[in-house]
Amino acid sequence: MECLLNYSRYLANLQFLLSADPQTWGTNVSPHVPEPDDALHNPTSNGGTWISKQGFVNVGCLGILVAGLLTLFIVYLILNYMKERHNSTGMVLGANATGEASLTFCNVPEIPGNFGLIDLDMLKDAYNISSWRDGKKLQLVFSDEFEQDRRTFYPGDDPYWEAVDLHYWASNNLEWYNPAAVTTDNGSLVITLLKKPSHDLDYEGAGYGTTLDSVVFLLTSVQWPYSYDACDVGTAPNQTLDGLPKSSLTTGYVSTNYKLSYLPGQRLSQCMCDGESHPSPKHADGTYVGCSAPEIDMFEAQVSDSVGYVLQSGQWGPFDPSYIWNNNSDNLVITDPTISHLNVYCGGASQEMTSVISQMAQDCYQLGTGCFAVYGIEYISWINDGKIAWTLNAAGIGAKSETQISACPISQEPMYILANLGISRNFRAVNMDHLTFPAVMKVDYIHVYQDLDHINIGCNPNDFLTAAYIETCLKSIDSYKEAYSNPNLTTWVDDYGQAISKNSLVDQC
Repeated sequence: MECLLNYSRYLANLQFLLSADPQTWGTNVSPHVPEPDDALHNPTSNGGTWISKQGFVNVGCLGILVAGLLTLFIVYLILNYMKERHNSTGMVLGANATGEASLTFCNVPEIPGNFGLIDLDMLKDAYNISSWRDGKKLQLVFSDEFEQDRRTFYPGDDPYWEAVDLHYWASNNLEWYNPAAVTTDNGSLVITLLKKPSHDLDYEGAGYGTTLDSVVFLLTSVQWPYSYDACDVGTAPNQTLDGLPKSSLTTGYVSTNYKLSYLPGQRLSQCMCDGESHPSPKHADGTYVGCSAPEIDMFEAQVSDSVGYVLQSGQWGPFDPSYIWNNNSDNLVITDPTISHLNVYCGGASQEMTSVISQMAQDCYQLGTGCFAVYGIEYISWINDGKIAWTLNAAGIGAKSETQISACPISQEPMYILANLGISRNFRAVNMDHLTFPAVMKVDYIHVYQDLDHINIGCNPNDFLTAAYIETCLKSIDSYKEAYSNPNLTTWVDDYGQAISKNSLVDQC
């Protein structure tokens, strides 16, 4: 049986054996003879068309792909450049003519990660609070919780904040502001003041604020502390025209020979001649909107021997006679006279000040318990330790016939949020031997709220041409880029070599 099986396999193999000569196979396998079933290599027909539906689709897809790549690498770069130019406006605060606060975030991009207007680490129950003034519901429109450690604030590091690199010479500070002195740690913004030589100074601190705040630090010449939108003697140098009014020459201090004002005049005033370089929009009557650099101080630490105090103030120009503002009980409202009192200093030849001094939370110092105290402004009441300390009503800085000035608006134009830690002897003698270094100021959070019925976020508030204002401001900054970026240029005329623009009160337009 086994032999039969082997023989069967042998026969099966024989029938598949081919001769070594292809000519005996029965098929012509010459390369010069086409095979009948090989139309690919030896086509027998010229049928078909050069353009087919499938080919058109293939080429079209390639075209779309190329166009997409061009958009990504060319158009995107152009759009990104334009966006960066407009995004440099940053964040500003202001108020309209009725005193309703507004917040302007102009062209802030959608940024991936935790960089939206509302910090993702913000507790939901703090999205709304009650007004300190009337109890109305307020809604959160901006927050920074500083929960991410080791943030840096060199130019370009952060979409909202920037630390400056300069000497804050205006108040003769003893330190150099260094961006390295600002960071975040353990859920707080941390600003450090060091006893460390820097730029020929003995100390190193930090100034920190919303982007473009360097304009505020660098060049406020002939703009600070004006808050003024009128065309009268209040805009003129030394607050006088042809030796008048007499009060501007007789109600100052003895140290200034009784001259009330040393201000060189409001550079960007309502009086400016048409066609001059002015970054503001115009009123309906064709006059410019007065542009200036007002200042509201949320709090400033005060030197004292035992109890800690804070000064909460506003800086204004032009000035009242003897710098005495209308501080009657209708305009100066102090909540608790046992801890707050009117500051006896009301200003000098460079500024007028409305201010109140209040006891602060005594444990919330660096060497205390580590607590945080709540400070703020609600237009324009000052908050100290979570309660209203005092309120300034608009009539307090109203028009004065004696000095022939109009009312100073309570800071209705855009402003920046600033935080700085420094040291100066300008205000009172400082006992250096008993100071602790490094000195540290911590900020737990920064919140901005608005009236729920008057939410005002964007570039076009109803009664202030913010979009036009910022656009022309950007053009002005481009034109005078060095003035707004060089910390060694601190005056418009003497340092930067520019002339004061023509003014209809003192020049011929």
